[in-house]
Amino acid sequence: MNDYIEQELNRLRAKKSILLAELGQSVYYQYRIGQIYSEELSDISQEITELDQNIFKLQTQNTGDYEQFCGCGHLINNRDQYCSNCGSEVQKQTNTAFPTCTQCGVEAMSRAVFCYACGTKLNEQEGVR
Repeated sequence: MNDYIEQELNRLRAKKSILLAELGQSVYYQYRIGQIYSEELSDISQEITELDQNIFKLQTQNTGDYEQFCGCGHLINNRDQYCSNCGSEVQKQTNTAFPTCTQCGVEAMSRAVFCYACGTKLNEQEGVR
């Protein structure tokens, strides 16, 4: 096979892989917000949720003093007085209990629409406990 054809095949396969990944992300998002359902997606989604939880745990282990989130969702240092992302004054956390995501068990921020660890849509009836 000549070099041009081989390069073109590789380019087309790479483009196909990107499109399949984008399709997968779209289907996963639609599944997570309840627009589609299948047992196969449920099994795969559970594996992704477990990976998300492990990723989140590892990320938060490396954050040191970064132990709270600003209202904009940005991870902030407990010593900061202002958020470096939105400029809002940092409200020091009190021992107020936050709702817990029913999908992954991580404490959700009080005004969050989606869980910051696993992406589950939160609402008053079914997304938090």
